[in-house]
Amino acid sequence: MTANLSVADINSYLAVTGWTRQPEQWRGAAVWVHEGDHEILVPGADGLGDGPRRVREILALLAKVEGRSREDIASDIGAPMADVQWYRAPIVPLDGQFGLLDAVTALTSAQAALSAAARAALSGSRPVFDGVAPRQVRELLARVRIGPIVPSGDLLTVRVPLDGDESGDPPLARRTLILLRRATVLLREAGAEARRTGDISAFDGIVRDGASADLCLALARFAGRDPGSRFEVGFRWARGLPSDVPAGKVVFEAETGTLLRRVAHRLRRLHRESASVTGLIGTLFDNGGEDRFRVHVRGVVSIGDGEARGSTWVRLPDETAYDLAVEAHRNGNPVRARGTLMEVHGRRELAATSFGRVTDDRSEET
Repeated sequence: MTANLSVADINSYLAVTGWTRQPEQWRGAAVWVHEGDHEILVPGADGLGDGPRRVREILALLAKVEGRSREDIASDIGAPMADVQWYRAPIVPLDGQFGLLDAVTALTSAQAALSAAARAALSGSRPVFDGVAPRQVRELLARVRIGPIVPSGDLLTVRVPLDGDESGDPPLARRTLILLRRATVLLREAGAEARRTGDISAFDGIVRDGASADLCLALARFAGRDPGSRFEVGFRWARGLPSDVPAGKVVFEAETGTLLRRVAHRLRRLHRESASVTGLIGTLFDNGGEDRFRVHVRGVVSIGDGEARGSTWVRLPDETAYDLAVEAHRNGNPVRARGTLMEVHGRRELAATSFGRVTDDRSEET
């Protein structure tokens, strides 16, 4: 790996990890210092005779400073356009070795978590994702790399390249991991509330943030066998595309596995309760905080089991839909929303996956 590390990549890595480049050089080498206690000399060019030895020395010092393996640091240096997700869990490598069944479970669970987050980032959040993943999601998963798995390590590292992604700005890969980070934070917070109150309906309100049944089950498997052990999910961002979202880790306490399996079962049940409503908007609500983009629609509600009623609160998917709702309310235009009936904060409401005006009995849905 050291032979593939360029001087430019080493310098760019040091620049974003707390090192300061000094104005002077030493025999053509760049001089970097870290908090005044450590010094690194980076060769002035690639291909020098002592270059591989210098790189090995650099990696050894970085490993000491960062408390990580040289292999992991070398992979970060050599991939400036890759975001990193990692797991520390009972089923990931210990001392560089995987149990066979644990390896299969860990890799398929990492894939399932990324797939659920990517589908939510691409097409909007859902309680459950059915059918084959869209082409963009499959292409993203095909680019993902695992490792390195090092002899002294206890992590499963997932590297998600940002280059080669033509799915928007920021690229789908970045949107996926940002959504996944937020969803894991919200799942941890909802888990703490559920343990305090005994009520798992706290999870219903974060479906809109990407907390699907698919993601819950994928994370639950990292906890190991029921009731599940403590595990961690971490995120680092590619230095070639900085992010305002902080890097860091999310820690799930013991017994989270059992809880997330219960949540996944609940969300799958709620998913079957699809509904739609067509009518006029009576009330608009957006508090600018966590409880956002809700409208009360008076009209005809059609529920999957044949039940009907005259009005319902609708939680819209995003700000664009809310702006459309404001205009429809102002002009007295009927609207139609389709989605899933859910319990949110003790209320029954429709979590909309599509929303639009109704014109000549046809919807112009977003």
